[in-house]
Amino acid sequence: MLETRGSQLVGLASGSAVFAASAALAWDDNIPAAERTVFEWVNGWPDWMAAPLWPVMQFGMVVAPFVAGGLAWYLTRKRQPALALVTTGFTMWILAKVVKAVVDRPRPGQLLDEVAYRVDGGPDGLGFVSGHAVVGFAIAVIATPYVGRRWAAVLWALATGAATLRVYVGAHLPLDSVGGAGLGIAAGATALLIVWRR
Repeated sequence: MLETRGSQLVGLASGSAVFAASAALAWDDNIPAAERTVFEWVNGWPDWMAAPLWPVMQFGMVVAPFVAGGLAWYLTRKRQPALALVTTGFTMWILAKVVKAVVDRPRPGQLLDEVAYRVDGGPDGLGFVSGHAVVGFAIAVIATPYVGRRWAAVLWALATGAATLRVYVGAHLPLDSVGGAGLGIAAGATALLIVWRR
């Protein structure tokens, strides 16, 4: 999985397509009916879940690529995947902010009347894309070829969890996270294409 050039090209193409489609749907502050329904469902999960699930959301934080890179170096002693995790993850965190400025889609609290805010959630700022989703999925993609299937499944579950929890805490609409996942997958696949060639 993601160990061949073909699978990496598929990841690049599919991730880019998901990102582009999400951006088109979210453009001009549009909220499709299906997105609104999904947001209301996820954002309506019980409040008690916030504290125990908070650590999962940190998988997409700006420090996550540095932690992942350090672990990769410690476990494999391979420089290229460690550098790919750090450089790609941090670069995508910055790029996510550029995308936010271009798409200019507000957070849920500025577009919807009823939003439940929890830890790390709030109405201020821009929503598309979710930086947590971008970083989390970039890490999962880059690390996948270097770990077993079981650990790869854990990484993808953490990335999905972080992206979903950003909706739960009221920080993002679903397309923000879906678009972020697509961008992260495309970035991770690009990093693997470079590492594999070398």
